[in-house]
Amino acid sequence: MQYRNFYSFAPGLTPAVRFLLIGTVGAFFVQAVADHLADGVFTATFALSLAGLRHLELWQPATYLFLHGSLWHLILNMLGLFFFGPDTERTIGTRRFLTLYFVCGIMAGLGWVFISGTPLSYCVGASGAIFGVLGAFAALFPERPVTLLVFFVVPVTMRARTLALALGLISLLSLISQRGQIAYAAHLVGGIVGYLYGLTEAGAGRTPANFLNPRQWWNDLRWRWQRRKFKVLNTPGDYLENDVVEPPLPEEVDEVLAKISKWGLSRLSRRDREILDRASRRR
Repeated sequence: MQYRNFYSFAPGLTPAVRFLLIGTVGAFFVQAVADHLADGVFTATFALSLAGLRHLELWQPATYLFLHGSLWHLILNMLGLFFFGPDTERTIGTRRFLTLYFVCGIMAGLGWVFISGTPLSYCVGASGAIFGVLGAFAALFPERPVTLLVFFVVPVTMRARTLALALGLISLLSLISQRGQIAYAAHLVGGIVGYLYGLTEAGAGRTPANFLNPRQWWNDLRWRWQRRKFKVLNTPGDYLENDVVEPPLPEEVDEVLAKISKWGLSRLSRRDREILDRASRRR
């Protein structure tokens, strides 16, 4: 599949996306040359496998992300990173984006090992991490339209959240019905972890313990629902007569909105949220 309207998604590459694109493409060519010279020893060493983990080759859950089974496999994954990565990174920040990428990739790989891995099989590719980026993108921009060219011919437009759910469902059904060379378990696990990561604004300003806290997830979901009611009012006359809360200054509202645009909701302090709450009051 191919993506349209890429100019709206990535007017310029962000630092982490650029690093991952260059690093992954470079690693693929190193893999091709090394495997040709050493008869596949390079891939066997750095790909993810149950046998490797049993032998305490603990680098594999990270290094397998930079290896790919074919050039087409590499191109599809890098297209996904190119189109969905920059906006996600701009929203949550470079450090958080790298955390998202590697957490989703590692969890996806381990999910594949425990769900469908066998001692004689190995997993390569950044697909689990890319599904994680897509899941986070869908959580951050659920209503954004995405147009795909299915089979490079048929244009299909859907919301980002719908796309993520559809791909997740396809991965689940494929995991149940097929046991082939495609690591559907990695796709599914990576997408779920990425979506949850995105719902908490990719953990911005949080500790890992809070990211795993169900109460934190609930608070974020409730906050996202409440923010739909926000309507900035410019004059005190727009407030209820019996409301003693003074409206915020326009400068205060602009500062909070700029912070949301740059960092997302998770970077808001208690004072920022009070400003938005006061600005959202209306008749």
